[in-house]
Amino acid sequence: MSARRAGAGLVRRPTRAVPTGLVGVILLVFGGVGLWLLGNYVIEGRWPVTVANSVDALAWTTLESVAAQAAAGAMVVLGLVLVVFAAWPGRPSRLLIMDDEIPGETALSRRDLARYLRSAAEQVDGVHSVRVAPKRRRIDVEVITVVDDPAPVVDAASAALDRAVHELRPSGPTATRVRARRR
Repeated sequence: MSARRAGAGLVRRPTRAVPTGLVGVILLVFGGVGLWLLGNYVIEGRWPVTVANSVDALAWTTLESVAAQAAAGAMVVLGLVLVVFAAWPGRPSRLLIMDDEIPGETALSRRDLARYLRSAAEQVDGVHSVRVAPKRRRIDVEVITVVDDPAPVVDAASAALDRAVHELRPSGPTATRVRARRR
């Protein structure tokens, strides 16, 4: 038997590509503008006319100025926020199901879990259509019905969903919240 801990193979937390991509785009923009300015200065011997005043103002700005301190503070806060978001793991894309003593793993994507539960709820009499949204702590289900009194439909759909969740035994959310909307 391997020394791998249970659940480490199929269920992984995704990387945070948004903070990394944002930092990459910011660095690319500032680097490109800097290369353009430096290239123009090296080739022509002077700054481009469109940015000459800005470059001169930046050259005479000291670290004691309020604008420089505010810009530095804003960049530090932005950097810290991006580092925290990059370090915080994302929501797992798959959930372990049927977890028991038998060796091995079975995982199901959140989308497939929603499809399975939607199929189970659509089998109930009086249900026209179903919307399922697996959240972090519970599974929200919206039952759309044409029946005048939706209470029996909600009860039957809740029972069907509880049976379906009990069959799969997912490691994530197991509580369901069923709401009805009359069409």
